[in-house]
Amino acid sequence: MPSSQALHDSFRRNIVFTLHLQVAPDGAALHDALDAIRAAGARVGDIAVGQPAGPQIDYTVTVFTTGDKQLAAVREKVSAVKDVTLTQVVDVALESHRGGACEMRGRSAIRTNTDLRVVYTPGVARVCKAIEAQPELAREYTGIYNKVAIATNGTAILGLGDIGCVPGMPVMEGKSAIFWEFVGISAEPILVDTHDPELFIRVLETIAPTFGAIQIEDVKAPECFRITRELDEKLPIPVFHDDQHGTATVVLAGLFSALKKTGKRIEDMTTAICGAGAAGTAIADLLLLAGAPDVVLVDSKGIIDTGRGDLNPDKRALAERTNKHKVTGGLADAMKGRELFIGVSQPDIVSQDMVRSMAKDPIVFALANPVSEISVADAYDAGAAVAADGRMMNNALAYPGIFRGALDSRARSITLEMMMAAAHALAAIVPEGSLMPEMMDPNTHRAVANAVAKAAGK
Repeated sequence: MPSSQALHDSFRRNIVFTLHLQVAPDGAALHDALDAIRAAGARVGDIAVGQPAGPQIDYTVTVFTTGDKQLAAVREKVSAVKDVTLTQVVDVALESHRGGACEMRGRSAIRTNTDLRVVYTPGVARVCKAIEAQPELAREYTGIYNKVAIATNGTAILGLGDIGCVPGMPVMEGKSAIFWEFVGISAEPILVDTHDPELFIRVLETIAPTFGAIQIEDVKAPECFRITRELDEKLPIPVFHDDQHGTATVVLAGLFSALKKTGKRIEDMTTAICGAGAAGTAIADLLLLAGAPDVVLVDSKGIIDTGRGDLNPDKRALAERTNKHKVTGGLADAMKGRELFIGVSQPDIVSQDMVRSMAKDPIVFALANPVSEISVADAYDAGAAVAADGRMMNNALAYPGIFRGALDSRARSITLEMMMAAAHALAAIVPEGSLMPEMMDPNTHRAVANAVAKAAGK
């Protein structure tokens, strides 16, 4: 059975609602209501039958839409159907986060005074003293080494930008739920309300003893580079920036999979990357480590090269290790003759002519969300051998298993070699006819965790 992600990808309708309908029992009215939903451009998912409501029958219909505008059209058309009453519309995303998408709870029931005395005082003092005497026992008698801090300051939440850390909390809670569901890690959102990288670093240093690893999430560039780098240097636990390293791992996995389909070699993958922020920089570094011969990056002002005088220190360092032929110009110049295009930037900035200007049968990964640099259909029409968008390359394929493997192997950091091992593991289990493995399959995350632990030397 396909996952919800697979259904979303198939329908290209990613905002989900449920409609509660009261419908005449003859069957024709329900058929007309479903036709009305489709006429509005939405797609119908599950249909559940409720109890009869007098002469009518209750139905709950799952509807996949492109958003509020399409939902309004659905409402209008369904409300016009004879013998159908639309009684309620439920925003599934909002409801799934009502009260928060995750919570911390005890693992032992407390039903008697004896239970209380074992879990808490006086029994807990014995555990404290044991750890004081032998600090390594914290691994056995606390949850520290199965905890991940998901830390953000809200400056780069999804594609929404700097909306603040509290509005970004649903993203952190959603990731926490993913960690627990896929790999059994207890991940706790940490909101750090500051734009000051130094203060952010200090806060995370101070609370680090609570956790076995830290995931930096949705912190804007270039501050994210300094934060991740300094925390990784200072702390004895893994520090991983998902927007950099998770994205890079999934992109490399997709490339390995595409190479199998096309018979191309990584050594021939001259590459243009549109977007020189956190994701683009990490993708470039991982591609170069994997053997890509030449990578050119483009930001909003053009190709990153050492001759530009407007580069910040991070981009200047990026220019030193990329663009070995000193190409200049804009995005069209960067793509010309290249085997691979990767977009992590803005919607609708790549034309079919740009794709046609690339090498024969290029690979095109247009990953901007929610709208790609070029649609998959247009990329194929322009001659792409393989094309993918951001819906097909979800970071959740990688980061749960990466953290599971890092924690299990007691790694002190997550290296590029561990990320490459994760990418190879993902590419090795891609089903026939697909580009990426199934995210809902537990074997996907187990394969990544095992590969990462092995790369860590355990």
